[in-house]
Amino acid sequence: MAVVGKVPKLAHARRRHRRLKSLAFVPTMLTVGNLLCGFAAIHFAMRAMHDFGAGVPEEAVQTLGQARLERILPSFLSVGAGLVLLGMVFDFFDGLVARATRSTTNFGGQLDSLADVVTCGVAPAALMVAFMTAELAGDSIFPSPLSGHAVGRATWIAAAVYVAFTAIRLARYNVEHAKADFDPRIFRGLPSPGAAAIVVAFIIVREHFGELGRLVIAYAIPAVALVTAFLMVSRIPYRRFYRAYLLGRKPFGQIVGLLLLLVVFWSYKSATLLLLVLWYGASGPLELVLRRLRAARSPAGATATGGGDPVEERQSA
Repeated sequence: MAVVGKVPKLAHARRRHRRLKSLAFVPTMLTVGNLLCGFAAIHFAMRAMHDFGAGVPEEAVQTLGQARLERILPSFLSVGAGLVLLGMVFDFFDGLVARATRSTTNFGGQLDSLADVVTCGVAPAALMVAFMTAELAGDSIFPSPLSGHAVGRATWIAAAVYVAFTAIRLARYNVEHAKADFDPRIFRGLPSPGAAAIVVAFIIVREHFGELGRLVIAYAIPAVALVTAFLMVSRIPYRRFYRAYLLGRKPFGQIVGLLLLLVVFWSYKSATLLLLVLWYGASGPLELVLRRLRAARSPAGATATGGGDPVEERQSA
């Protein structure tokens, strides 16, 4: 009887094994592209550290070999930051293509989270540590858990917390995504690509500041990384950007505003990127505060609606 009882389990295991041999090609390749962008970003962070240790001046570095591209990404750190942003583009389209082709699978979701740990967690932290190493060397401050300076230790701890919280946030998302009551219209906590965009935007924009501005960014970026890390593991609701601003019918004024934003972005790419990602990072807490203030002013209205989440209600309309 024991042998007979195992036959269905073995047959089920064989069927499951056969299913894993067949993967959605395009979404999987996009996810792998996201992962490789993260790996390449870490490579360029190491390359920047190598050039710094070898005493190579930043102005002598040739990154992409084209003058127009090098004006946008003039250092290996900015190239690494750009690769993180490119990985986020892959991350956006892999889910979009998977849903459009009805090829979403648990395998794809797990692979996507593993790629995001690298591209949105480890890579921004490595770029931040490399950036801090170069900028604060004049003050004899080197990010390390064994650094003799408090700022050096704090910088490394901030990067480590950022990586750990990215992994925790993605693991929590995977667990909640498998539940029946999961709401795909909003994020609970700042999504990891949004957090990564904030960190790398500071690294990109620092190329356009003088020595004082770069020093200010260098001392501020560990605090920025810590704030984004805690926002990731928070329960603050965030709108899904494409659902809130790109899909469906939109007011005429919003369309005009998006077009003007594209024009401004074309002229001031780095500054506009920084303002956009900071606005998105702050949008969740600001909406939460405004919602609670409105509920405090009109408790009867909040009770009448059952105390539902206004963000979810507006998006479901």
